[in-house]
Amino acid sequence: MSQEVKVGLALGGGVARGIAHVGVLQALEESGIPIHIVAGTSAGSIVGALYAAGLDPWLLERVARELNWRGLVRLRLRRDGLLDAEGLEQLLRGNIGDLEFSQLRIPFAAVACDLLTGEEVVFREGRVAPAVRASASMPGVFLPVRMGARLLVDGGIVNNVPVSVCRAMGADYVIGVDLNRPRDRLRPPRNLLHILLYTLALLQRPQIEASLAQADVAIRPDLSEFSVVELERVSEMVEAGRRATFAAVPRIRADLERLRAGRAATRTLS
Repeated sequence: MSQEVKVGLALGGGVARGIAHVGVLQALEESGIPIHIVAGTSAGSIVGALYAAGLDPWLLERVARELNWRGLVRLRLRRDGLLDAEGLEQLLRGNIGDLEFSQLRIPFAAVACDLLTGEEVVFREGRVAPAVRASASMPGVFLPVRMGARLLVDGGIVNNVPVSVCRAMGADYVIGVDLNRPRDRLRPPRNLLHILLYTLALLQRPQIEASLAQADVAIRPDLSEFSVVELERVSEMVEAGRRATFAAVPRIRADLERLRAGRAATRTLS
């Protein structure tokens, strides 16, 4: 039996707060925590795809500094959505090319939802960019993505922190990252977008808590002062991700050492 413990990283959705995932990755790398499997939903799928393709977390921070909504989305006043996220696909292709999942350096999965059936759709093959776009297509805001008979929207509806997907991909130890830690009191919504986001967050909360309960460790950065549509405060959000991760590193190291020791003992006895 191999002594290697496969570590999975489940990156949750959170719109612009997804920038905090970059800090999580930086802290894990600085701490020598290996990542063998990545699964992401929505913003987590964007960061996860870039990382799995080989972009290091410090390069990801530079990419984040160049983001703006004008480059990512275009206004489309249609019955099925307001914004076209074609720019998101362009962002991915511009940084990693039009890769297939099989070409990624780290096994990666993107989670979307079939709007017609309510089924979770886990992408692990085919082209990465369209799958990530589907995973991040928040219903009512972004246009759904049609793939064959499926009409796909944001995977956060069904699995916002995809711990279960990491397990299915063979992870022995899963780190779950949640960007939507509950706050005591929310600011009153200022517009329709805020109302939609607040409503989605309320609906997601039970399944997020259930997912985190399945993780070996949960990392939950304090992002309460950041708007979910704010792309400008990159350094601060990255630092929030780093801070929460470094706080969890001692436990992660202890857990991994215990798992490795257990495997070594089992191998010796056999």
